[in-house]
Amino acid sequence: MGELKLQSYHHYLIRAKWVFPILSQPILDGAVEIKNKKIVNVGKFKEISKEAVLAKIIDFGEMIILPALVNAHTHLELSALRSKIPPPSGDFIAWVRNVVKLRENLNLVEIKESAKAVLYHFWKEGISIIGDVGNTALTLDLLCNSAFYGYFFHEVISFKGGYNLREIQVKAPSSNFKITYSAHAPYSVSPLLLQAIKSYNKKRKKLFCIHCAESIEEIKFLKNGEGPLLEFLKERGQWDESFVPPGISPIKYLNNLKLLDEDTLLVHVIHIDDEDLKILKNTKPKICICLRSNLFIGVGIPKLKELLSAGLDVCIGTDSLASNDQISIWEEIKTIYTYYPNISPEEILKMATFTGAKVLGYDKMGAILAGYDPNILVLEIKDPLKEKSEEVIRSLINAEREIKFRFYV
Repeated sequence: MGELKLQSYHHYLIRAKWVFPILSQPILDGAVEIKNKKIVNVGKFKEISKEAVLAKIIDFGEMIILPALVNAHTHLELSALRSKIPPPSGDFIAWVRNVVKLRENLNLVEIKESAKAVLYHFWKEGISIIGDVGNTALTLDLLCNSAFYGYFFHEVISFKGGYNLREIQVKAPSSNFKITYSAHAPYSVSPLLLQAIKSYNKKRKKLFCIHCAESIEEIKFLKNGEGPLLEFLKERGQWDESFVPPGISPIKYLNNLKLLDEDTLLVHVIHIDDEDLKILKNTKPKICICLRSNLFIGVGIPKLKELLSAGLDVCIGTDSLASNDQISIWEEIKTIYTYYPNISPEEILKMATFTGAKVLGYDKMGAILAGYDPNILVLEIKDPLKEKSEEVIRSLINAEREIKFRFYV
């Protein structure tokens, strides 16, 4: 794969058979003009080439130009667990126990080297923005010294509370990465600590991230305070005897704690009812689905059509190699396309690019539009390129593909 880090003196006109701007219709025989590290024009090659007279033309022939992708939720520090955890056949707690046990046996070199390998894979498959969640911050220097953009969420797990939310110190800060705290889940962080983390992020204008409504066990625990999650908390020395189960769903619980708004990111969101959907529609939190992870663990699949119909911003994540046999946004796109035939491939591609960038706060990325940053992929697909955009996008999702070149800033 060729690549070019764009400089302010670069002036290019790049052409391909198809350009997918994401926020407008695909362009046959399209071109993108890049100048001063910005996209300045997008359209038909014949028209733009008349105006961009001083630009250097790069013709990519029978290829596709589209924005770089977003992986909005992953756990890089669990990358060393690749192939070590078998699918748990719907037993969520068995999977959690496995993750905790195996993770405790990992050494620092394993964690870092595996994370580095996954980051290399992300780059090769065209990821530009990452939402990484970690408990140790071991991956933070890798991210800050990379060409990626995104968030690092330092995840808090403490059902007993008493966690000290100190200002996060970074040895080598990166302007490309936002760093803040996130809460693990409604069943693993105390109510007061959930509110404290939300308040911490609100003051700093950062996104509040939390796994939510992922399993039936979570539902049972919040409704009656019983089940395997209670036993697990006791095993871990995290049970708080004073906790009174709210008797409601995770969405209602978070809403009652005043945690749901446009600056909250809910991950998974599988087990929801009509009342939960109404709450989500009114409070407008961001949603990240991790379909292949959900299928691996056997916890169910999200009501994606309903979430989109409620006007919510829904993006895509892979979760980690502890709950996925491969972490590829392309595979997530393909799986979503298979499981949700009533959602257009254009919408799915938008979720993986523009919406992901928007959710993580990168308003000038994820689309090919004048004024946007030129984080752009040039792909070749093994199917012959058709003349109809609908057929091309289906091939893009389903056929074997290779990223031949990428431009980035």
